[in-house]
Amino acid sequence: MGKIMQLEPRLQNMIAAGEVVERLANVVKELVENAIDAEATMIDIALEESGFKKIVVQDNGSGMDEADASACFNRHATSKIRSEYDLFHIHSLGFRGEALPAIASVSHVVLTTTQSDGAAIQIIYQDGRLIDKTSTSAKKGTRVEVSRLFYHTPARYKYLKSPQTELGEILSLVNAYAIGHPKIAFSIMNNGKSYFHTSGSGDMREIFARIYGLEVAKSMQFFSGSNRDYRISGYAASPLENRASRKYMSIFVNHRVIKNYPLTQVFERAYHQKLPIKRYPIVHLDIEVDPQLIDVNVHPNKLEIKFSEIESLHALIYSSISNLFVSYRITETAHLANEGSDHPKQERYFNQTLLETDPKDFDTFTERFEVRDAQDARELAYIGQLHGTYLIFQNSEGMWLIDQHAAAERIRYELYRKAMSLPMKTVYDLLIPLEVSFKDDIAIHIDTDFRKRLEVWGVTLVPMEGAESRFQVLQIPSWFAQGQEIAFVEEMVMYLLDHQSMDPGALQDEIAILLACKRSIKANQYVDSREAYSLVSQLELCTNPDTCPHGRPIRVMFRLKDIEKWFKRAE
Repeated sequence: MGKIMQLEPRLQNMIAAGEVVERLANVVKELVENAIDAEATMIDIALEESGFKKIVVQDNGSGMDEADASACFNRHATSKIRSEYDLFHIHSLGFRGEALPAIASVSHVVLTTTQSDGAAIQIIYQDGRLIDKTSTSAKKGTRVEVSRLFYHTPARYKYLKSPQTELGEILSLVNAYAIGHPKIAFSIMNNGKSYFHTSGSGDMREIFARIYGLEVAKSMQFFSGSNRDYRISGYAASPLENRASRKYMSIFVNHRVIKNYPLTQVFERAYHQKLPIKRYPIVHLDIEVDPQLIDVNVHPNKLEIKFSEIESLHALIYSSISNLFVSYRITETAHLANEGSDHPKQERYFNQTLLETDPKDFDTFTERFEVRDAQDARELAYIGQLHGTYLIFQNSEGMWLIDQHAAAERIRYELYRKAMSLPMKTVYDLLIPLEVSFKDDIAIHIDTDFRKRLEVWGVTLVPMEGAESRFQVLQIPSWFAQGQEIAFVEEMVMYLLDHQSMDPGALQDEIAILLACKRSIKANQYVDSREAYSLVSQLELCTNPDTCPHGRPIRVMFRLKDIEKWFKRAE
């Protein structure tokens, strides 16, 4: 007897489930895509315990008759393709006929569907077996209820993340589909609480405002372009509306949401270095292409696509977005500490730098930095700036080159590091609370416990009533840069979310480095003589004026006697 045997259909579906259904969001994705293919104009998602207990997706689409409702649970049964030609001309989101049978093989599924209001068919599957098929009544469309997911496959169940993480992934997915399909009204609830909804009016700015906030929505600019192979369109936010995560970039290909890291890198390059280091743009991109030029069948979850002529697509995206910002200028007004203010003194800014006009302003927190064998800055005469990056000084010993960004990083790092180690008395209340918003899938993690972690760092956040993704900042550390409070809060939130298990001491050091780097004077930025003298004066107050927090050298001296040897003026 041969060893090779045909696997039974139920086992085939369970294996398929391992590829198609890795996370709870995958279930939602497959059901939402079926609803979109059914030309629904309303898709409601209801979760219990973030989907761990139950996922319900209901639409008002075309619905199915009894024969199709029964057939849709058969593997590779699909209405989307008929021939090999159709496979290479895919216009629908679903086409393999794997999703529903795969889901039904590892869960309890109740499907209710009808093609018109009134008589409907209800089919129940559990762990891949038909349990019941009955007549019922319902409104036009399809309702799919999934529960007991992975109940009999605990090995897969254990790889699911926390309820908050799974809910965040689902919210992120629904956010993306709301942007990609603005004429569909989406809603999502968890445990009876509404988290997201759109009207389906087709108004993109309404959707952007709901997901990203009103200020971002106002800044979004439309772009479009085309070449021989591709047509693109989308929206890009102002460089000032940047974020600390790439999660704010969405890509659709023929109305299908995808993930493609090389394309997000093109977005970043297209902003022409107008973004701070490790800050990312908010971009939505729609790509229209002949289905023959792409392969949507290269990933079990259909999240990745293989492109033909990818270089031409990159060039088209780059030129279309970069043209929005050719003449764009970022100008920030100087913020000076007000004399007589009741608030602790803040850093003074000149063109986004820390460079105070008086070194004593570095003494913000009652204790001065210890000066260790410091070169008196007044002995240094400023000569000028080399390639917009290096400051040139001279004294009796010779010539000094100072990396302006590395120097500013060191100054800020020691300022922040010292401030973070001080008692909480350096925290003060804001007379007028500030507002900060995050995407829903990020905001879901900012719960009571997380906000308590933030309070250790001097930041008090409270959720705004009726707006789950928006918060009020009531209290901040006194060392926060004036005019940069919201940016600092966002940086800290994102970093703490990404590094929850880090040692507190190491975390404190890394946050200080992060803020110092992001808010310091950059290379290729003009510095006048006043700022140059202020920078070198503050540098001498640092405990380590020789290297930046990343270990790179800050200053190099060329001794006069060596220079004279170069020019044969001395032996």
